[in-house]
Order: sequence, then structure tokens, then C-alpha cells
Amino acid sequence: MNPLTTVKWPLIIGFAVAVIIASLIGGFAFNEMSFARWLHIVSGIFWIGLLYYFNAVQTPAMGGGPAADKGGPGGAGVNKYVAPLALLWFRWSALATWLMGAWLLS
Repeated sequence: MNPLTTVKWPLIIGFAVAVIIASLIGGFAFNEMSFARWLHIVSGIFWIGLLYYFNAVQTPAMGGGPAADKGGPGGAGVNKYVAPLALLWFRWSALATWLMGAWLLS
């Protein structure tokens, strides 16, 4: 079984490795504000990365994709399967970034 064939396992593995590296660099003492800042940065990276995906990859591809794809699904595959999942992650990462930022302000 390859854990990299789904989205769930790379996220879990990446989160676990990041926590291990952060604990090795900063020691094993838990600091709530450092953890909030770390979550804010990680969720912000997700949010900005997905924003770049939408603006730099998906939108131009949807304009040129149907003309280049003769007889294939065209943009319907992206609109039906990829975009809703990407938008779901985009919304949750935006919410997480905002909530972690609000936590840091308190």
C-alpha cells in the first residue's frame, strides 16, 4: 500500500514530520503561542498556494483546454472533480488562517 496515492496520508505524514522537526529544533517544551503561530503560517501557505493555483493554473487552463482537447472531457473534468475539492481546501485554509491569526492577536 502506497500512502502517497491519496490526499489524506501525505497531509498526515507532513503534519507529523513538521511537528517532529519543530519539537527537535525548539525542544520539547510546548508553547501555545508558538503553536498558534506555526498553525497560522502553515494554513496561510495552503491558502496562498491554492490562490496561486486558481489564478495561475486553473483559470488559464480552462480558457485553452477545451480548444486543445478534441473529443475529450475538456474543462468538464476540472470543473466537476478538481475545482470543488480545491475550493473546499481553499475555504478551510482561509478560515484556519483567519482563526489562528485572531488567536495570535488575543
